[in-house]
Amino acid sequence: MESIYGNAFHEKIKNRIWTVQLKLNYLTNNEETEEVAVKEKKQEKQKEICRLFMRNKCRFGDKCRFLHQLPKKVSNAPVQEDPYFTLEIRFPEGCKYPYEAPYFYIYKNDRMFPRINCLRIARKLHDHALSLAEQGTPSLFSIISFLEYEFGVKTYLEENREQFLDQYEPLFPKEQENEEEESAASHYKLGSTNKKNRDCVSWEEIIKEDDLLEKRFKEKQKNANYRKMKETRKKLPVWSNMTKILETVQQNQVVIISGETGCGKSTQVPQFILDDWIINRSQSGDKPHVNIVCTQPRRISAIGVAERVAAERDENIGGTVGYQIRLESKMSGKTRLTFCTTGILLQRLSASFELPDVTHVIVDEVHERSAESDLLLMLLKELLLKRPAMKVILMSATLKADTFSSYFEQAPVLNIPGLTFPVEQIFLEDALERIGYVVEENSKFTRTIKGGWDQLAIDLEVADIEGLPASSPKESIQDENLTLKQLVTRYHGYSRQTYKNLYVMDHKRINFELIERILEWIVFGEHDYPRTGSILVFLPGFAEILTLKDQLYDNKNLSPRTKQFVIVPLHSSLSNEEQSLVFQKTKSGVRKIVLSTNMAETSITIDDCVFVIDTGMMKENRFNSGLNMESLDTCWVSRANAMQRKGRAGRVMPGVCIHLYTSYRFKYHFSGQPVPEILRISLEPLLLRIRFMHKAKKIDLHKMFERMLEPPTHESITNSIKRLQDVGAFDSRCMLTPLGHHLAALPVNAKIGKLILFGAIFCCLDSALTIAACLSYKNPFYVPFEKRHEVDPKQEFFVANSDQLTVLKAYKKWLAVRSRSAQAAQVFASLNYLSVQTFHTLADIKYQFLELLVSIGFAPVNLPKRRPNFDNIFEITGPELNVNNENYKLLQGLLCAALYPNVVKVFTPAKSFQVQSAGAVPILPKPEELRFQTKDDCYVYIHPSSVNFRTGHYTSPYLVYQEKIKTSRVYIKEVSMIPSLPLLLFSGYQLNMELHNGTFVLSLEDGWIMFVVESHRMGQLLQRIRIELAKLLEQKMQDPLLNLLNHQEGKQIIRTIVNVITKA
Repeated sequence: MESIYGNAFHEKIKNRIWTVQLKLNYLTNNEETEEVAVKEKKQEKQKEICRLFMRNKCRFGDKCRFLHQLPKKVSNAPVQEDPYFTLEIRFPEGCKYPYEAPYFYIYKNDRMFPRINCLRIARKLHDHALSLAEQGTPSLFSIISFLEYEFGVKTYLEENREQFLDQYEPLFPKEQENEEEESAASHYKLGSTNKKNRDCVSWEEIIKEDDLLEKRFKEKQKNANYRKMKETRKKLPVWSNMTKILETVQQNQVVIISGETGCGKSTQVPQFILDDWIINRSQSGDKPHVNIVCTQPRRISAIGVAERVAAERDENIGGTVGYQIRLESKMSGKTRLTFCTTGILLQRLSASFELPDVTHVIVDEVHERSAESDLLLMLLKELLLKRPAMKVILMSATLKADTFSSYFEQAPVLNIPGLTFPVEQIFLEDALERIGYVVEENSKFTRTIKGGWDQLAIDLEVADIEGLPASSPKESIQDENLTLKQLVTRYHGYSRQTYKNLYVMDHKRINFELIERILEWIVFGEHDYPRTGSILVFLPGFAEILTLKDQLYDNKNLSPRTKQFVIVPLHSSLSNEEQSLVFQKTKSGVRKIVLSTNMAETSITIDDCVFVIDTGMMKENRFNSGLNMESLDTCWVSRANAMQRKGRAGRVMPGVCIHLYTSYRFKYHFSGQPVPEILRISLEPLLLRIRFMHKAKKIDLHKMFERMLEPPTHESITNSIKRLQDVGAFDSRCMLTPLGHHLAALPVNAKIGKLILFGAIFCCLDSALTIAACLSYKNPFYVPFEKRHEVDPKQEFFVANSDQLTVLKAYKKWLAVRSRSAQAAQVFASLNYLSVQTFHTLADIKYQFLELLVSIGFAPVNLPKRRPNFDNIFEITGPELNVNNENYKLLQGLLCAALYPNVVKVFTPAKSFQVQSAGAVPILPKPEELRFQTKDDCYVYIHPSSVNFRTGHYTSPYLVYQEKIKTSRVYIKEVSMIPSLPLLLFSGYQLNMELHNGTFVLSLEDGWIMFVVESHRMGQLLQRIRIELAKLLEQKMQDPLLNLLNHQEGKQIIRTIVNVITKA
């Protein structure tokens, strides 16, 4: 080569990469240079000149999406070009040239020749080399000769213009617009939410209302009902500390009030501050204003405390005293004391960080250490530096009050004694001894016994004869790990039957038989304890509540059918009305049995509670940040939890607390305090909140978390940031992207927020809101416990192997029936095991989501006043925003966009066939034969609640899911099958195209997800559509009011994606 081409030949890497300089004048003559073309095209792409402006007819002014300026003149002067091209020849490692073809590429160093033509020529050269290699003929000289032959190359370029996509050419041809289309609005008008803007109330109106409040308060002192309630309030222990509390609050920015259960701190402290202000405001010349916000950890406690305080003040709720929770608010311009959930106050901080209208913030039950509570404390600590006049009062149980004092620079602590009668504690060993319960050999509540039960009887005899060993077992050994002799030593003095029960019982299972026996003993047994009062049973979760409830209904002595008992379940998933039943008084001679989770430990006070049965178990959400997996674990409570449960008894008379665990476990094996929630949950919602509140500042998120009471680990923060970057909410600098800005404004997790935004963009808003409401609240399907193995109501509405779309279909059918008759809708729901109450809540959540979309500009509608429990979202938003409402394939794509990277692969077993008369027929695999794998090589299982649980065949090998949880196995919940095209178009990672053995393959996530395409052109098209979609979404996020239906490129991109997905 060097002898023929001389200095034009160069060997860059010996025997691997050669280059040859070729003078190809025919390729540069009369060819428009790329540089000029690119500049012109860039100018065109930035903004086109408005045609109406040129005619002085444009009425949009600065809001017009086209450019208002005169066109620039473009020079037609010829551009001098270098005629030399570089031919690069690459020999792969181990290449057996001439029997294997090398790779060829041609380019110009000055980049004046269109690169798309270089690709076309390289393709031709490679094809020519392959044909010569099949014959074993050297190809280098033949290739160079072909290039030097002007007619062959020019002919090829003219006949093969469509082989590659030109990145500088628009993906879609420009459509001709008539004047009517040109004048169509480029932007929506901002909608209205029908919410009263309380910030617009003038200071004069506020003072006038304060004067009326003072007048009514003075008149109230003569009211008999008010005076009677006041006498009752005076009996509470906190009343005698009123002066001290007010003085301490006056003298300090932060005060911690530590009060035992029943001392009255939740209801009285806010009233002390309010009444003190009313009494003394007239003595102050400037007539100061007071606005008190008191947070509660749960909805039921916010409502319950607010209603109690309003009753004590002889007022209706929503007047001076109000409350605000999710989907419900009872407040007015008169409200000066607001009880709300912690999340509501965090939302107010997001909207206006300095809370200019709030004078006092009271954080109740701060010892529960929820993640939202810890975040609130950190933000309040920062806020106090900007608001020195603001007062913060933290109210806690008597546990670890000094921790909060230290966090707020040694803030003063006031201790208030409780008003409770003595409560006797009975631990498991004593309970077994008193009630005479016997664990049967075949009981499901026993553990496996070595040697069997016959050997156990012999061992018990021997233990009695031999007596006690010389030393007690170590304190670190738990009861279930003791030998029989060690157990007898630890619990010396009990009967042989109690030893046997303690030894054979499975201590980590909830023993429902034992709970039934204890309840019967409380009601009918021989003892000296009270025969009246409510009984509170603490259980870990809703499933256990349902199990015990069903057993009690079947118990002939304890069933509500006897008219002597009322069974009240209490769980956070129940509606406010269902939860409020716990406060209702029963008829004379009727006892109330409350089955509750740990929400009754502190947030709720059952006034007539006398007996407590404590299983010692609770459900706790834990999140493995490294595996991106939640687990709902049943675990032992802490000693602090146990003492709180004990304190629920003895409110009206001496009480009894029966613990279903041993005194030794309580004393030596329970932890002192529960693990703060922030150390065991996903941090994405907190990160979004913090970043949103400081969106204009450059902050170190790790350092922000270090300011918390107990910071999470560095790894947990880093992994959460990475997940937010994967979703597209954070950029590489941990700043909010336009998408992240809108996600942070929505009170849902990032994935659900993304689904809502995409639903608005792709004109399937009503369906997207319904799915988002279900994912953020709960599934409307329910099956009675006794029928859970008999019926599967979801199968009636099964669609597209998707839990989300199945629920959507059920909801829409229920709406259609309800439009005809409310009674028919009730019957329809009952027959299909659907909860009408859940449907009502979903309708309210949809309206709330729509309000948020309207406020940020994504839904250009004027909202009418909300009708509770009524869904008219489709009518409000109109056909334009719901044109794709019934397109299930598109909805699958949006689920992929929202839930990615929560993807699993479906692996099927090797095909087997069944021989029939017509030949061999493939046998579909059984559901249990399928395997589901995540990217981190973790095998998971579909949750039994999914419509896909019994599915053995999927038309696509990919599923997306909402959450991954660990119970007995690692399960995925809310699962939807995703076809290939939506996964390619909507996934968040880069789409790569490679050539493998002559086949073009598209890959995501470093090859974990791979698809074969027919040609490189198909792959390029998909890549370009993704790029154009990303640009469009970025533009829409930055400008929410942009009308994509009138956007020249936007409507084409969305229309193309919808058509491609729908027809696939």
